[in-house]
Amino acid sequence: MKPANKTHIDYAYELDLVVKPDSRVPLFEREYAAFTGAGVPLFSIGGGYYRYALIDILARFHARRGYYVAETPMIASSLLYQVSGHLDFFRKNMFIFQIEGHDYAIKPMNCPYHILIFLSHLARYRQKVRLPFKIFEAGRVHRYEPSGSLYGLLRVRAFTQDDAHIITREEEATDAIIGVFEEMKLLLEKIFHMDLDPGKVELRLSLSDKSKIGEEFMGTLHEWETAESALEEAAKSIRDKYGFNYYSEEGEAAFYGPKIDVVMRIEESGIEKEWQLGTIQFDFNLPRRFRVYDMVREVYGEDTRVFIIHRALMGSIERFLSVYLDYMKGRLPFTLAPLQFAVIAIKTGGDSDEEISTIARRIHEELVKMGFRSGLLETTKTSLSGEVRRIESTIKPAVTVYIGAREAREGYATVRPFIHSERRRVSKRVPLSGGYAASIVEAVKDLEDGVVELAGYAPRIPGDLSHLL
Repeated sequence: MKPANKTHIDYAYELDLVVKPDSRVPLFEREYAAFTGAGVPLFSIGGGYYRYALIDILARFHARRGYYVAETPMIASSLLYQVSGHLDFFRKNMFIFQIEGHDYAIKPMNCPYHILIFLSHLARYRQKVRLPFKIFEAGRVHRYEPSGSLYGLLRVRAFTQDDAHIITREEEATDAIIGVFEEMKLLLEKIFHMDLDPGKVELRLSLSDKSKIGEEFMGTLHEWETAESALEEAAKSIRDKYGFNYYSEEGEAAFYGPKIDVVMRIEESGIEKEWQLGTIQFDFNLPRRFRVYDMVREVYGEDTRVFIIHRALMGSIERFLSVYLDYMKGRLPFTLAPLQFAVIAIKTGGDSDEEISTIARRIHEELVKMGFRSGLLETTKTSLSGEVRRIESTIKPAVTVYIGAREAREGYATVRPFIHSERRRVSKRVPLSGGYAASIVEAVKDLEDGVVELAGYAPRIPGDLSHLL
């Protein structure tokens, strides 16, 4: 019987990214989801390493591109979302509760908080604050989704957005949107090794339903027409510069403004599917509701329209991860992989076994001291192929290091990194001179070139993860 195709949850579980929600808690005869709640992913140890490494990269990437970095509270007075309009247009997707007789909301969006930070800076520092003002947050948000629509990491109630907002003058808005698309392209190509081929990627302009303005969409007809015209101008510029075509879908806009969704077509089991990557949303409503227009006029003495661009390059960490795991069959980039190195000692039952173990353990321990996540496995020559098949089908280390009798005798390691561009492992013979681990790291340092280029360095979050092997 042909085995069933793996889903992203299977990959996530095998990589120790998440705890499987339908598995049983030991001694409790209850599923983990009974404790965490439906649609609330519980990331495991490997998932913690993945998230911290990714958020570190994202923060540094944005800071190097002129964004300020923020972290905002998880709850807010409902007054904040009354001003923003969420209570009127998004309430059915919000979690609202009372404390001491006052309504509070669990944060469904980061944008109202980011606007408060901008207004605070403008009030304190006046004309020293430059426009466009760009602010980034890896922000955890919660939204109500019907239980029947929840699925793995693809559709959840608790998720983290790689969220940023750009507050810009009207005449600079188109350039800002094009800049966001270029950031998205850089991030996906350099960090996730994705080939954004114009033949597979399109821009979807999500527009309002003009008959429902005032009901499902905030603002006036003129404001929507002006905003959608500006967004289409940006889409045309991206098409002309990069070759990505665009198309429009009416009624798919956010309630506060139109947006561009970057859509990639991928083939899975012979079926072509759409994968929505990042999104760029154009907002003229929140600047008015938070009186940003009035504040800008007061501070700069300019009678100018100000827009807010909402953007998430990945959309959300959870949703992106779910599709990426399917797309790459569970292979994560070196910097983000829970297990970066698997060091395998291959014993033969001969006199060299002790030396093999010593060298392998030294490499493993040095890798952890250098800031990497490594695991050590001792096996035999007869068991090796089975162990490799098991490891490659589950935890999938980014780099596998083999030490056997020949390696110990001749002073080298067989190093096999997974190359995303080729979707396969390649073998390297690495001399073990000086620091054993240093030689191996040097041999695979190109795996982090893209991360270093964008973030300035590759994060080091070490761990001895031998128990995963």
